[in-house]
Amino acid sequence: MFREYTKALFKRVDARQLMQFKPPTLPQRIYTNTLKIDNAHYCAFCQEVDWPASEHPHPLYLQMLSLPLQMQCLLDKKSPFPLLGLIHAANKVSIIEHVNLSEPFECRVRFHDVRPHSRGWEVDVMLEALQSGQLVYRAISSYLVKVKAVHVAPFIAKKDVRDECDLQDRNLIEALRVNANTGRRYAKLSGDYNPIHLSSISAKAFGFKQPIAHGMWTLSRAVSAFVSHQEQAESLQVEEVTCRFEKPVFLPSDIHIHQHCKTHTHALLDVTDSDNSSTYLSASVVFFAKS
Repeated sequence: MFREYTKALFKRVDARQLMQFKPPTLPQRIYTNTLKIDNAHYCAFCQEVDWPASEHPHPLYLQMLSLPLQMQCLLDKKSPFPLLGLIHAANKVSIIEHVNLSEPFECRVRFHDVRPHSRGWEVDVMLEALQSGQLVYRAISSYLVKVKAVHVAPFIAKKDVRDECDLQDRNLIEALRVNANTGRRYAKLSGDYNPIHLSSISAKAFGFKQPIAHGMWTLSRAVSAFVSHQEQAESLQVEEVTCRFEKPVFLPSDIHIHQHCKTHTHALLDVTDSDNSSTYLSASVVFFAKS
């Protein structure tokens, strides 16, 4: 996706839409593509994120494959949002029906929603994947567009389900070293060659002291760790993953993956630094385990 990032450098946006009180108008175009899964590529992805042997595909793989379509959507000539400078804020992935990697997917990507944020606007890009005309997968990626304008909403602390949990009871399920070349490895798989992930030199050009891991790599790795530590991991089916990214993971670094508030169908995950003082992401996983 070098071409897309080159286009992003020269994309001009109408900043006036971002300065108004009302939400900017979203383009209505739907970007489509038919994806056929390459088994070697999927196996390389599973190895990269340590996905256990499973009868179910990794729930974030299709979302990763949709990135070129998402880039096209964000580069739409009618989009008021600059691609460079967008902050990946959140994700929600829903597996609606059984996903068969041996069959092609009809993928559709479009802008979905936009809302005020205390730092600007938060905009959603939605992927819907169909097989044999039936919707099987939906993923919503939320991006923060930072703007200083009169429209921004004041920050209101939202009640989080974690407020009802005792974080002291969370269980460390994996501690791992994230190597310096993680960003380059994941870029090769995903096609996301954003300079902030590749090297110290390119990251510093965009205001980061070190390269940072792709948020979707960190989330994918956390979901893999969760599934690996469950009984009957090979048959456990993840139905929904909801995530909020809080801080970037600088490369290299040591991270901890925690599980807490687990029931028979739901669990919360956190990814923190090695001394548990800084949280990189918080996620919710809804799953189904065969009895």
